[in-house]
Amino acid sequence: MTSTTRRTTITAAAGLLAAPALRAQAAWPNKDLRLVCPFPPGGTTDVVARLVAAAMRERFGRNVVVENQPGAGSTLAAGRFAREADDHALFLSQIASHAIGPALFRNLAYDPETDFRAVTLVVTVPNVWVANPRRVPGGDLRAFLRDAKAKPGERNFASAGNGTSTHLTGELINQLAGVRVQHVPYRGAGPAMTAVIGGEVDSLIDNLPTALPQIQNGNVVALAVTSRERLPDLPNVPAVSELGAEFNLVGFEAEAWFGLHAHKSASDAVVARMAEVAQAALNDPAVRQQLAARGTTPRGGPPADYAALVASERKRWFDVVRQGNVQAD
Repeated sequence: MTSTTRRTTITAAAGLLAAPALRAQAAWPNKDLRLVCPFPPGGTTDVVARLVAAAMRERFGRNVVVENQPGAGSTLAAGRFAREADDHALFLSQIASHAIGPALFRNLAYDPETDFRAVTLVVTVPNVWVANPRRVPGGDLRAFLRDAKAKPGERNFASAGNGTSTHLTGELINQLAGVRVQHVPYRGAGPAMTAVIGGEVDSLIDNLPTALPQIQNGNVVALAVTSRERLPDLPNVPAVSELGAEFNLVGFEAEAWFGLHAHKSASDAVVARMAEVAQAALNDPAVRQQLAARGTTPRGGPPADYAALVASERKRWFDVVRQGNVQAD
């Protein structure tokens, strides 16, 4: 046998050995996928999950079933997901499950860093600080914070509950600005908004999608948004960062975010395929328009970028929780 023949035979044999692996990789997904949404139907998280699932379904050629698993601010679903090895499952991760939850709870049933594999950032959601117009005349946040600095604890802001991203956004502003706007927790954004409209509390920090209708109806006045810059939906409302050096808020930004994580058992090839399909979905103008219409900003990007964001956010909110001695209910 000549050397050329030997090389040909070896190459052919290697190809035969590699073929099953290639076929197995190419066959993924070989069944329907699950997208675990750790909040109940109807809210912003659920809407984002269903839009993304529908867009990915078309590109995978397989059904993507949204499973709502609410409880304990998303940490129950995250723990269950971490325990179930499944490379056909995705988790709609967010600031609660992968940044704030680990800062608040010492004995979580999962490790947000090692039990998951980042896929991509899906959307970011700015918060908006709104107020009862009778309790904050003129809707001037600068004047409101100056008053809070002069009279610590007399002004207040509501949130959807202790340890929520809206609560910690207010706590971060308190810490940076050197003021004490008293936090008043409610059990959900709905009751908190009702309290503001009724004059029970001065103000509320809320996610933009749920607050926007009340702003547009004139039931509350928008003081500021927590995105780095002003928003197209509220072009006349300043960003918190515009308060500038007086309150140590230059460059301030605090947004909720939603992304996709796979189980730690998913292979590099599977994660890459998930990221590819998710990016294609987020590049679709129709999908982007639907997400933007709900007050979210479509994002995307490679897995490494999302992993870096989650790591930085986890450190950021851990520091806020520790400095503010924040306790969960």
